[in-house]
Amino acid sequence: MAPKVTYPQRMCVACRERFEQRSLLRLQCKQQQLLSFSGSGRSFYLCYECTKNEKKATRALARACKSGDMNYLSTQLKEIITDVRKS
Repeated sequence: MAPKVTYPQRMCVACRERFEQRSLLRLQCKQQQLLSFSGSGRSFYLCYECTKNEKKATRALARACKSGDMNYLSTQLKEIITDVRKS
């Protein structure tokens, strides 16, 4: 019998549920700017279900980025999502 393959589990910062790492969107904040993960520094994960709920996602991003400008974070998140879907 083939060995069972397990994938790392990570938690979404908005809904606090655990998902497989490969099914989450990995983001980071640098100088209070929301960016796609660049490979170094602290990062956090957001599930695709929470990206559809804009209010819930921006509130979690404001906590993670330690920023109060929710409109700016919301527009940055939309840009990142459209870039991820294109590639």
